Amino acid sequence: MYLLKNIKEPLEFSTINDIVVQDGFVNYFDFAICFAELLESNQITELKGDKTLYVISPEGTEAVESVEDKIFVSVKEKALRSALRLLAFNRSGSRTRSRVEKAEKGYKLICSIEDSEKTLLHIEVCQRGRRLPDARRNEAEAPSEPAGLLRRARRDHL
Repeated sequence: MYLLKNIKEPLEFSTINDIVVQDGFVNYFDFAICFAELLESNQITELKGDKTLYVISPEGTEAVESVEDKIFVSVKEKALRSALRLLAFNRSGSRTRSRVEKAEKGYKLICSIEDSEKTLLHIEVCQRGRRLPDARRNEAEAPSEPAGLLRRARRDHL
């Protein structure tokens, strides 16, 4: 909620999720449960339109302001900086892609970062063995940020 208060713009659920889970402190499932509770308790307001967007409500703002001074300044700054970097990445038109393909002796993880004109990074990593990497779980937890894409590749496929 601190981030929604300070970003000051409506965001999609997927964007809020990416912001919150990108540094690995919160997983998707914990985020989804807490988000539903915040929505149910009117701490976050849902805006209907072409896309469903979310903003912090007056009740949420009041709750954040009551505890904001108890959060370390360094934690607040890092979280906000990380969130703004992700939003800038999304606005730039850049996107990350990853997929797993069957290879001759195992599987191949293929990751790329692309902007509107070209591929900025393309990496392929082979995993030998019969076990298929769980790409769907990784995709659900993965931030839409280059560092997160590479962290996920290292963590789950190497």
